[in-house]
Amino acid sequence: MLLKKTNTRRAATTVEMGVVSILLFMMLFGIFEYCRLLYFMHIANNSARDTARFAVVHTNGGTMPGEPTSITAADLEAIVRTGKLGTTTIGSGLGGMDRSFDNLTVEIFAVDPDGLAQTPPVVQASPGMAWNNAPFSRKIAVRITGDFKPMLPPLLFMDSTVPVQITVMSSSEAN
Repeated sequence: MLLKKTNTRRAATTVEMGVVSILLFMMLFGIFEYCRLLYFMHIANNSARDTARFAVVHTNGGTMPGEPTSITAADLEAIVRTGKLGTTTIGSGLGGMDRSFDNLTVEIFAVDPDGLAQTPPVVQASPGMAWNNAPFSRKIAVRITGDFKPMLPPLLFMDSTVPVQITVMSSSEAN
């Protein structure tokens, strides 16, 4: 009789462990996905900051040997994605993390000072002014937007995408 009670308890322990492990693994995968999102946001923030810094210094084109005489928005988008302008390394770029996003877009624009004067401040493009025409001390912004794709959304009862927007501003150093 004692042997029979031990066997039934062993089966109950197995069922309890199964239920608890499912919850534990779902929580661990949720933490993993959240950390992955924070990691991408950190990488994207660094990439946008590197690109904004490059843009404010190069409003009048390349200044170093080997740089093009004019820098375009497409060049800056390449810096955001790869960290390189041609063969020159400018920053870290997204490091391949752009594959974790749907609808990834990069905008580079001169910031409207009227928008910044609002309460709360609004970072918007200055009408009629391109980023490379921004005068000295005018803010230039790099904005990265997209939809982050979690690896395991159905398992974790998450949305299939998480919207992300990162905006970085720097003051122009134009002559």
